[in-house]
Amino acid sequence: MISAVRNSYFDTTTSGAPDPAAADAPKGVGEPPKGAVEPSPPRKALPTNKAGMGRDEFLKMLVAQLKNQDPLNPMDGKDMAAQLAQFSSVEQLIQLNASADAQKAAQAEVVTALGELQKTQVERADELAALIEGQTAMATVGKIGVTPGNNVYVDSEGKGTVLVDTGTRSGPGRVTFTSAAGFEVTSVNVTSFGTGQQAIDLSKLDMKPPLKPGKYTVKVEVATDGGPFQSVKTYTTGRITGMRYEQGNPILIIGDDLSLPMSKLTQIRG
Repeated sequence: MISAVRNSYFDTTTSGAPDPAAADAPKGVGEPPKGAVEPSPPRKALPTNKAGMGRDEFLKMLVAQLKNQDPLNPMDGKDMAAQLAQFSSVEQLIQLNASADAQKAAQAEVVTALGELQKTQVERADELAALIEGQTAMATVGKIGVTPGNNVYVDSEGKGTVLVDTGTRSGPGRVTFTSAAGFEVTSVNVTSFGTGQQAIDLSKLDMKPPLKPGKYTVKVEVATDGGPFQSVKTYTTGRITGMRYEQGNPILIIGDDLSLPMSKLTQIRG
């Protein structure tokens, strides 16, 4: 009994005494490190496929999975069906994307073709318009051209036409011709003018001597209700003697020296 108590006493005192081995241990052993924590070395990035997993890669992975599965624990049929469905979806998406790209390229080609067609149509329309205008201008040669102005051209046969617009005036009138040098050549009385636009045939005027071929300035006056003579509106008239092109546009020649685009004509008289 005493021995047991003694042993227990000694065990207790022994367990509570300091460990001589611990006292002899070098300083710092078992203590946490002091100072700044060193950073961990950077981890290398995993290789990635920029193009993503394609159809061939997916199929190879699926075949490899089937070859290397545990024969005692094969793949579940549901998982197999899910992967096959996923493969089918990927295949459809690839085909849909390819179809969209093809449709986009076809639409771009159609837009380009329509632009070229529109450009060609505009060019052809311009060419056709120029051809029609040229043929029309050519058909006017030999006829009387009328444009705003106060000149009259007498041809080699002494023929010419004066075109006037008396407006609301009517009654006796007077027609005066001035040469290109500014001298009055002759003045002829007209028995009566009506209202509005009208033409005067020079061959029917009593002019002695008749006008020589050439260009003249004309002035027409009308006396209404016995009042004084008042000037009325006149037009430049003359026979169209030819046509030429300037920058693709037809230019008519009236008389010997008047050239003007066809668009400047207000009338063409036979």
